[in-house]
Amino acid sequence: MMLFGKISQQLCGLKKLPWSCDCRNFWGWLNAVFNKVDYERIKDVGPDRAASEWLLRCGATVRYHGQERWQKDYNHLPTGPLDKYKIQAIDATDSCIMRIGFDHLETSSICS
Repeated sequence: MMLFGKISQQLCGLKKLPWSCDCRNFWGWLNAVFNKVDYERIKDVGPDRAASEWLLRCGATVRYHGQERWQKDYNHLPTGPLDKYKIQAIDATDSCIMRIGFDHLETSSICS
């Protein structure tokens, strides 16, 4: 994450991107990449884990059933059986989640 932070700071400081691209288009593209649904990942780790990864990657926070604290750090996602951690709540304030990523939630427990 530190590398991405340094790169984004450098890009934000530029008036024009080196490849003459509108900065808004760049950030829109980057947000779309973060929101892309990986159906294989959903099959591999389960819908709630995949949805949690997507939400945290985009800057949202999640809370699981039976837990008081909000999960904020992608690198500290809980491990264990795939069906153990079910999403109870999502706080997407100031996140970059987009409609194209909502398929992550389709089979998660939050929509059940």
